Amino acid sequence: MKKYEEILKKHGIRPTFQRLTILKLIYERKEHPSADEIYELLKNTTPAISRATVFNTVNLLSEKGVIEEIITPGAIRYDYFYNEHHHFYCEKCGKVFDIEENLPDIPKIEYIEGHKITKIQYLLTGICKDCLKK
Repeated sequence: MKKYEEILKKHGIRPTFQRLTILKLIYERKEHPSADEIYELLKNTTPAISRATVFNTVNLLSEKGVIEEIITPGAIRYDYFYNEHHHFYCEKCGKVFDIEENLPDIPKIEYIEGHKITKIQYLLTGICKDCLKK
């Protein structure tokens, strides 16, 4: 847990037991869980965890740049922000996969039709190789 404590402190976040546990789960699992999935995975093993704690924690970690939000059709999912990469969302099974390949650059856009752009997300959508085999 020392590693996760250092990550939180580096981002100016007080390392509570619940925050450390949630960060550890996101860091170690590559399934890109939603807040509801995180809660379901932790509710029976983590004392004093609530759905509100999970939602508040993922929001805080996202705001501070510790984790990344991946907006998919079914839910907002979370990924530890370890390096710049993209994501692929399978329309059949709902899984999200990391894409490490170099993809065409996303143009930098600051404003569009009077709206200020603060984040651009590169999400590829289709059918994963496992679903294609079925």
